[in-house]
Amino acid sequence: MAYDRIDWHSDENYPDDLPEENGGIHIGMFLAWLLNQDMASAFHRTDSPDELKRLARREMTGLQFLIDACDGKLWEEDLNDQGNAFTVDYYDKKSAFAQQHGSFLQDYCDVFNRHAAEHGFEYPSVYHVQNTWEKFDLLKPILDQRYSQWQAWSADPANRQRDPKAQFLQACQEVGKFLVPHGFKPNKAGTVWKKTAADKDTVFEVSFEPERYNSRSDVRMTVDLSIASKALKRWLAEKGTGAGYAGCVLFGGLRRPDRDASAIVWQVAGLSARSSIEEMGQLLTERSLPLFSLFADRLRALEHLASHGGGFPAICEPTATPLSFLLCFGTQEQAQRFFTGYVASRPSPWRRNIIATFNKLQAGEVWEYSAYSHETDIKLAFQSGLSLPQNA
Repeated sequence: MAYDRIDWHSDENYPDDLPEENGGIHIGMFLAWLLNQDMASAFHRTDSPDELKRLARREMTGLQFLIDACDGKLWEEDLNDQGNAFTVDYYDKKSAFAQQHGSFLQDYCDVFNRHAAEHGFEYPSVYHVQNTWEKFDLLKPILDQRYSQWQAWSADPANRQRDPKAQFLQACQEVGKFLVPHGFKPNKAGTVWKKTAADKDTVFEVSFEPERYNSRSDVRMTVDLSIASKALKRWLAEKGTGAGYAGCVLFGGLRRPDRDASAIVWQVAGLSARSSIEEMGQLLTERSLPLFSLFADRLRALEHLASHGGGFPAICEPTATPLSFLLCFGTQEQAQRFFTGYVASRPSPWRRNIIATFNKLQAGEVWEYSAYSHETDIKLAFQSGLSLPQNA
């Protein structure tokens, strides 16, 4: 998702007499203003320093920067935090700020329609405004004014509380209250809640992730779950394998209980906040706590994985990630059962990849990269003496 992009404007209503790039003139002018206000992202400061200098010297237009450095799209990655905060409130005509003060595209049209009327002509469309710095200078005063208004508006305590980040963090704290009675402790922001099992080794984690393009009236988030082992991390480091990143035993989240198992996205802005928070808390209680309880008993967890595989309904699909956990803490027989079940659960193309990996390793081939997901786990299975099922 982007704030705006050139190809969004090239539909059947786009003027036939204009090149497609004219659909980005308004985006380019807004982007040029943002960048000249020192709101470029760290990415552009590193990857586009020459273009930024040329833009500042007016040796290229905002449209040229948009095309050359941004692939015709205005993304969150193009701006720093201040630039994104302003853009979220000003570019969206439905935002609370835009409702009170005006939105960018409306201001853009008003400025150039007024200029055209003063000079006795009319623009055929919004896309007919010329891509020049002279036209940019006509637009700049209203952008300066809106930014000044936004600074005062966003500093108001009532509006600050409705800041997307503030609403997200508030939801994290509220959901975290469901975890406190079970021994979980938050990081400073409350976005990550952790608990170490009685074995002093297994770490359970619940983390909250905001959607990338939240606004004051639309704040969405997802919930991730992970189980890791400190000893497993050391074991893998000694093995010199990339499998089981950071000692991860299992990774998943609160997902829909359907075939796609897509992550559930909760709305925590406005009237939906309370019900979403309560639902997240309820699902964490029903799904994550029993899972964490299972892995708090290592012997029980090892046998469960060996017998049922690494998939857990509405949390994660069957995965090879727990294989290193079985090899580290379980028996060879348990690891073989898990591996046999995992291979059998894979669709035919995946099984062919696994067989190809085994064949390459048996032939003595060595390669550092991974050609497909979990190939490092397949290499670990081979190195650990596990065998492919006979019907693979």
